[in-house]
Amino acid sequence: MTIADPSLLVRPRLARLLALAWFLLSLGGLLLHLRIHPVPESIYHWTPAAFGLLNTFVLPLLFLQPKSVGLAVLAAWFTVIVGSVAMTWHSATTWFGPADPWSVLLKSTAPDIAILWAKLPLAHVILALVRPEGAELRERGCRP
Repeated sequence: MTIADPSLLVRPRLARLLALAWFLLSLGGLLLHLRIHPVPESIYHWTPAAFGLLNTFVLPLLFLQPKSVGLAVLAAWFTVIVGSVAMTWHSATTWFGPADPWSVLLKSTAPDIAILWAKLPLAHVILALVRPEGAELRERGCRP
């Protein structure tokens, strides 16, 4: 690539746009969670609220810095997996009614989990845009 390559100008702008998409997706999830499970009602509602705040306000900033984008992707994977397990557990422990496929699909937290997992491809695209060359040589471990 040369200095005049237009893709060099588009990458940062696209990364910022995708970080904004991450912010809005996380903000929607946080507000939905706070409406369904108000934090003052139970101490168990504090942990998901903290994860939501992390995803909404900290990770978008980490995504835009080349040195911290790898950490942001790892944090994204961690929060998506923890959120999926917690929502599945909550859905299983509060289940009522028949367990036919239609009910499992629409009355459980499966749609919420699908929305949560949609954040992972977004994180990886941001990683590819912010650090297209990959990790620095000193961060690559024992590989030459």
